This record gives sequence, C-alpha cells and structure tokens, in this order.
Amino acid sequence: MGRRNRRGLQPGLEAIERRELLSAITAVMASQGLHAGARGVPLFAGGSGSGSGSTGGSGGSGSSSFASSITLGRSTLNQGPLLNPDGSINNMALAPTGTPKPGQVRRQQFTARFVGPYSVIPGRTTTQAAQTLIQGAGSSSTMLHSDIQIRIVQPTDPTLPFGAVGTIFDRNINTNSALGFDLAAPQQYVDRGGRPNHFPTFTIDVNASAGLYVEAYGTGTVNIHYIPGARHRPGVLSQGTAIVTIHAQIYSPNASLLLRNVNLNP
Repeated sequence: MGRRNRRGLQPGLEAIERRELLSAITAVMASQGLHAGARGVPLFAGGSGSGSGSTGGSGGSGSSSFASSITLGRSTLNQGPLLNPDGSINNMALAPTGTPKPGQVRRQQFTARFVGPYSVIPGRTTTQAAQTLIQGAGSSSTMLHSDIQIRIVQPTDPTLPFGAVGTIFDRNINTNSALGFDLAAPQQYVDRGGRPNHFPTFTIDVNASAGLYVEAYGTGTVNIHYIPGARHRPGVLSQGTAIVTIHAQIYSPNASLLLRNVNLNP
C-alpha cells in the first residue's frame, strides 16, 4: 500500500455567522415605562373599542380585570377579540354560535385513555388537605401517542370542591399540540379509599393549550380508577396505578397547527 495522505484529517477552525440579540423593542418598552411613570400615566391601560375590555362574558375565558390593550408611545396595541355590548365575543371563528352540523359534531367528540403512576401527598399550603399527582401514557381521538399530567388538590374545607389542572401532550412534536384543562368536582365524588374519581366539570385551559387546541372551548367528564400499590415511599400517603378516561366535546378554531394540510379536508 502507498503512503496515506493525512492532510484532510487535520483540525481547523471555521468562521460562523455573527448574531446580535433583538434588544431594540426591550429598550423602547423600558424607556416608555420610565416616561409614563414620570408623567403618572400607567404603561398598561385598558381602553374601549375594538379589542378592548376583558375576554370574559358569554364564551369568554379571561378575567374582567385583565387589561387587553397597552399604550406604547403614541400607539395603542390591542389584544383579545372584539366584544359585543353584552360582553360576548363578536368573532364567529373564535366563538361560534348556532347548531353544529352533523360532521362538525363528530369532529368535536374527544375521547382519551391513559395509564400510569399516581401518588397522594400532603398539600402545599395549610388550606390543602392533600394532592393527587398522576402521570400516564396513552392515546386520544386526536393524538395517537400522548402523555398526561394531572394535579388534584383537596381543600381542608369539605364544602369546597376538588380542584385540578392537567395537560395532554402529543408525542408527535410536529403537531406542537397540547391540551390543557381544568377540573372541578364536589368532595363526595371519591372512591372507597377517599381518592377523587369523577370530575363532571371539564373546561379548556387556554394558557396551557397549544397547536390544535389554541383558543379552544370544551365540556366533558373525567373518570379515574385507582389501583393502590402494596407499598409507598416515605412522605407519600398512597401510590399505585391510575387509569384516566376522558369523554368531552371540544371546539377549536384550528388555525395554529404546524401541519399545513390539516385544514384541506375540514
């Protein structure tokens, strides 16, 4: 064999493209905030007209105290939908009215089933009797492979309801989809072990939802079946396996999904 040429194996340095941070808008907002404070004018101020007011009301999901516009220099920047005089949302794409057509009713049906570990632990504050933490893997009618996380809080006051938050994540990251939801149930909805097992109140959490479920609305029920384990770790009141089933109806504008062909056959 001849002598091998190793010149192509020598290490070297290559120049990379220089990038600067986009700091201009931050500087402008900080400057406006200082000037506004000096004049006694708040930087965030709600106004009237298109996009102002809360996103609450009929079909709304926000708080009545939420500022939906900001004053930035000489411009007023708006956030949120146009509201009717009665506070309902004046945007048929975001908050439709009327009776859904049969095909649309079928598309809005949502079912899901997840299986995974659960743990019952003490509450975070003096007004929380206990928390139930659930993680699971499974599938739904819109996500072939997905994961779920749920946190349930039991108040020390027996007249207050169970409160819960949860999110379903699509393992196909190309969809960028996550379904966030809030749950509530009276404290009498428990199994023989005192664990919350039925939630008749199901609402979409727009702060946690993404992709297919941006600006979605929903209603439904969640049922949980617990299979306690023989042992549990120190500090854990109970643990084992949980089976979560969801039956819901969900409407979504479906204009925030990364897959470009999703709306070709609505």
